[in-house]
Amino acid sequence: MRLNQVPFSAKALASIAIMCLIMTVVPGCQGEVKPTGTITLYTSVPTAIIEELKEEFEAEHPGVHLEIYRKGTSAVVEKINEEIAAGQIQADVIWVADFTVGEDLKEKGVLLSYTPPESTEIPDILKDETGYYFAGRLLIMVVAYNTDTVTTKPTGYEDLLDKRHHGRIGHATPEASGSILYFMGTLLQTVDFGEEFFTALADNSPQIQTNPQTTQRIADGELDMGITIDNTVRKLLKDNPDAPIDYVYPEAGVVMVPSPIAIFKDSQNIEVAKVFVRYILSRTGQTVLRDLGGYVPVRLDVSPPERITSITQLRVIPSDRRWIKEHKDEIVSKFIDIFGRRQD
Repeated sequence: MRLNQVPFSAKALASIAIMCLIMTVVPGCQGEVKPTGTITLYTSVPTAIIEELKEEFEAEHPGVHLEIYRKGTSAVVEKINEEIAAGQIQADVIWVADFTVGEDLKEKGVLLSYTPPESTEIPDILKDETGYYFAGRLLIMVVAYNTDTVTTKPTGYEDLLDKRHHGRIGHATPEASGSILYFMGTLLQTVDFGEEFFTALADNSPQIQTNPQTTQRIADGELDMGITIDNTVRKLLKDNPDAPIDYVYPEAGVVMVPSPIAIFKDSQNIEVAKVFVRYILSRTGQTVLRDLGGYVPVRLDVSPPERITSITQLRVIPSDRRWIKEHKDEIVSKFIDIFGRRQD
């Protein structure tokens, strides 16, 4: 006997109607009830970008509201660790700069293992094999330079050691920047660089500030060149097309810093958290991130920004995210020993 031939009572029919409203998909019910509610995101994504992304996301998902706590990666991690110690994580989703944070939180057992269907288009190197975190954006460390003050186009990191640029180079610090932590941890483990490279870099008196500040100071002519994130240059040029700044992918290879997004397993609104993560990893989300922030998409089916090399064609210096996580404190201490403490 088919379902529509069963003689239901009025009470039973009312119960079925209620089920249709509260379940995501029920055979025989018309349409799909989408999750609604509020989630809190802890993130290091730049304020201007995450605020615009929030508008795009909420417009596509009426009934969903995204609350944002935005700080640098180290500050976000400090806040999360305090909440873990207190036994109450206030965030539903975390999205910061580098995979070491994902590894650490996974090890602490606070993340939800969830593999969204959108992740099939993301290369394995950009996701956790057990589904605890995925790259929501991709940060590529490059050498940026001022096209007016630097007459010979640089080819790689070694150009930063040129004494002609003494005191006129810059980069961030792993004390505050997850991307530079990942960068330094990678090069410390690379035979062609190691600690000797950073000692020589310190001898050239770099100016220490954030990645966006480094990019801006190069464009302003205060610095000749520096280590920064590729999309900060593209974002600056999008807003100021005539700015005298460009960048190169170092010939020795780039350091790719996957920026992990993950859901906390004790989230009070896991279904909405999943909606947000799926949006970020979707073609739509990656296209928005590309267009708003100049990011190279983590999906292979979304084209990179104009005139930008696909990640499949880049020469990449391998990073050991587990080694970097285990030696994070040592990396920061070594940076302080070589460069001194950060300048605020």
